[in-house]
Amino acid sequence: MEDQRNIHYRVGGKLTHCGVECLPGGKDIERIIIARIEYKESEMINGRKENGVWVAHFAPNQYTDLPLILNATNRKRIVKLFPDCDGYIARLENIPVRLTKERTRDVNDGGETWGLRISKIPASDAPEHAPATKKVVPEDKVDSVIAWAKKNGKTLEDIAAMYDFESDTVRDAIADALNDLPE
Repeated sequence: MEDQRNIHYRVGGKLTHCGVECLPGGKDIERIIIARIEYKESEMINGRKENGVWVAHFAPNQYTDLPLILNATNRKRIVKLFPDCDGYIARLENIPVRLTKERTRDVNDGGETWGLRISKIPASDAPEHAPATKKVVPEDKVDSVIAWAKKNGKTLEDIAAMYDFESDTVRDAIADALNDLPE
């Protein structure tokens, strides 16, 4: 059983979007890929409805399966890191960023808390998954990988470029599901 002293207080409950708990041991994630960014008129965030929010969706990774709400600070940092977007952040796809934590205002009580931030420092140049140490897609993640692939128009080859498969059964299940895509 995992040492409970290493479980962040945000883990559990009604989490719908990631926060500082996704940082391994509270340390920066030096490179993670934001697959896409979208503006939502309304979004349920951890049990409460918020209007007019920007949401960053990550490519499959070892840190989180949840999207990230982009507050004003994080949106400005993305624009500074990727100035060619001219402020139209929803046009950006598959962008590498570094995630860090910073002290920020707590939206619940106005006090201070740790917030997850897009770092001012660009993502490291190291590939997210070095070929020799690709993350393995286990059987219990097949459904989430299929959903992500369908949502982002990815093929089995795209997934295999980023990940290894736990078994041929896992690979075949993903291949079968992606072949079922409507023409």
